[in-house]
This record gives sequence, structure tokens and C-alpha cells, in this order.
Amino acid sequence: MIHPVYQFRQFDLAISLIFQTLPMCEISRTENPSHRDIENLFAQACQLHQDGKLEKALKLYRQLLKKLPGLSLLHFNCGLVLFELGLFQDAENHYRKAAGLQEDDPDIHYNRGLNFRRLYKFSEAAQSFGYAIKAGDTTVDTFYNLALCHQDMEDYAVAERLYMRILKETPDHLSSLNNYAYLCHKSGNIKKAEQLYRQLLLYNPQHQGAKHMLDSLSGETPDTAPLEYVEAVFDNYATEFEQSLIDNLEYRTPTTLHTLYNNLFPDSSRILALDLGCGTGLAGQEFNDCCREIIGVDISEKMLHVAAEKKIYKKLIKDDILHFLQNSSDVFDLIVAVDVFTYMGCLEQVFASCSDSSSDKGLFLFSVEVSHSETFELKTTGRFGHSHDYINMVSQKTGWTILKSVHSRLRKDGGEWIEGFIFILEKHADPPGKF
Repeated sequence: MIHPVYQFRQFDLAISLIFQTLPMCEISRTENPSHRDIENLFAQACQLHQDGKLEKALKLYRQLLKKLPGLSLLHFNCGLVLFELGLFQDAENHYRKAAGLQEDDPDIHYNRGLNFRRLYKFSEAAQSFGYAIKAGDTTVDTFYNLALCHQDMEDYAVAERLYMRILKETPDHLSSLNNYAYLCHKSGNIKKAEQLYRQLLLYNPQHQGAKHMLDSLSGETPDTAPLEYVEAVFDNYATEFEQSLIDNLEYRTPTTLHTLYNNLFPDSSRILALDLGCGTGLAGQEFNDCCREIIGVDISEKMLHVAAEKKIYKKLIKDDILHFLQNSSDVFDLIVAVDVFTYMGCLEQVFASCSDSSSDKGLFLFSVEVSHSETFELKTTGRFGHSHDYINMVSQKTGWTILKSVHSRLRKDGGEWIEGFIFILEKHADPPGKF
């Protein structure tokens, strides 16, 4: 579990900086505004920026840049606004100019590094954080973000050294503890990972992620992963989720599931579909062509923000999937849950609730990771696996018939394929009662 920190350095509201820099700036020859005019315009722009009126602030900053194109502070503030608007390439254009005009400003390099991370340019981000450190920025945030860059580039040895440096000076830096534990876990240094997770729990006894990962390492198998843990995982992963899964992990499960569905029902058009644990909308994109309306549900608000940009859902709802199913009055013709049950062990309740929420002959499509246990297990990865026999038993018990199941490679992890099953279930004509 990774906790990236995208933290701003607040821009300086001291108007006097403009006047300190004015002699070095080339003022437009067609206009010669007074210092008071510039002061008022800059103050208005900064106030709008602070109030969250980003487009209006940007408009004023750009007006000032026409008069003062050589002022690094204005390029810096434009970069901040554009970052907040999600226009990361435009932000980089201004950060580059700001850095060229004022090479020794650590805040420019720091924020440029954050912006590069959002552009998935991790090498450039690491370089920017390095420049910030050379310019005198020795704060934990900068070293932490530098560590994240090396982690993203899979330069794990450097990332570990940086986390160790942070923890030497700040032993209670929880994100570094957690990420260092994750890297030790990933590299097979289980003893060190357990030590770090326990240390994390000493500082924060309620840290659900550390508890869950200790369970996975000790062989304990709870019924489900803590909601707080799942929410944190996907909130922290939201901005990089699709690129990481598709480009790096060769993730194709939504496409595979959709192909299997089309082979069984080539001319079917389902009226209302439910995308459980919809994430960023990868499954919704696949099934959009065979559904009139899709409702998406996910525990991660940040994932839902990304899904909303695809404009394929009738509604997007932030909720635990079981709570949603037990409280929804909608009746669905198709329910899809792709890579959702890796965070749930016992599936009887959710299968029964899906049956209660389905129309007659409704379909239920999902994937699970393979388990060689009799039922389900919490793997050392922190994800659950389920046996085919267990899915068969729970399906029969909760009103479902298995129409199709196939063994599938779900995605890669550490260069190795994760094996799984893909299922298509149909609701019984006379399903059993509620649990």
C-alpha cells in the first residue's frame, strides 16, 4: 500500500516581491502600468486563487504576465493554478519558465516535481526534487516525494535508502514506514516487513492497512479487508491506476470478461447494469455498448472522480458495495464486479445481496484470484483468493447458476502472472430468501 503525498507549498502573497523584481523585468512598451495598478491586480489574483476561483485567478495572472513576462513569481503562480485545474502540461510550461528565471528557488523545483509526477514523468520529477534539495530544501516532504519517484521507477534500493534516511530523522513518519514495509514485503524480506508494520502500529494502533498486511503475513484469514484500508489503497492509487494497470501490469480482465459475455449473448442489450467497485470505469467502458444505463459504485471518491470524466455512468455513488446493495431499490439486469472480490474473503452475503438486487434471469459477472485452499484465503500480497469449489457452493446457496467459468491470467505482479477465474452467473428462477 502506497501513500503518495501531493502537497503544495503555499504561494507567497507578499506584494513587495513584485517591486523587488520589477527592475529585472521587461515591461511592455505599449503599456506602462503604475505600481499601484500592478499591486491591485496581483492582490486580486492571489485572493481569487486562495478562494478557489481558479479560472478567474488564472486570467488575472496572465494579464500580469503580458506586462511582466520576466517575473518568475507569476509563472510559478500560473503553474500552481493549472496544477489545481488538472492541466499538468500547461502547468509544466509555466514551471519551466519560472525555473529558468529563478534557478535557486526550491519551491519552484518542488512543485514542478509534483507536477511531473502527475504527468507520470518520474525521472524528471526525481530530478526536480533533487534540484530542490540542492537549493536548500531539506524537508521531509521533498525527500519523501523523491523516494516515491524512485519507487515508481522500480529503483527500489534507492527508494529504501531514502525511506531509511527519513525514518532516521523522523521515526514517526507513517507514510515512509508503510512504504518501506511494502518494499521489504515485495522483495521477500518478510521479517523486516513485519517489524516495520508493527512499528507503524505502535505509532498508530488503528492503522488498518498495517493490521491487514500483518494478517496476510502471519497466515490469518479474516472475512474481508477493512474498508478504511481499501479506500486508502484506491484513493492513493487513483491518478496512476489505469496507466499502471494497463501499461505496466498488462491488465485486460474487463476486456476478457466483456468478450466472454458477448460470446454467450451476442445480440443482448441489458437495460440497467451495476458496476460494483467500478474504480476508474474500465469495466464500464467495456460494457457501455450493451447497456442502456450503468450505475457505478465504489468506496474510493478519487476513483469516482476519474470515472466521472468518462461520462458513461447514469450515476456514480460512493459507498461500500454491500451497504449499497442492501439499501438500493433498483433492480439490475446485469451486475459486474471486476477485481472486487480480491478485497473480500467470505462472499455469501454479497452474492445473496446481488441476487436480491437482480431481475429474473439477471446476470452476475466477476473475477477472482485463484486459491488452492478449500474455500478462500488471504494471500501474502494482502489480496484474497477463492477456490472454484467455493464459488460454486456460494453460487448455488445464494440463487445463482454458473453459466460459464474460465481460467484466466488477470494481470502481472512482480513480473509474474496472477492466475484467476472469470465467471458468468445467471439468477435462478426461484432464488432462496435473503441472508
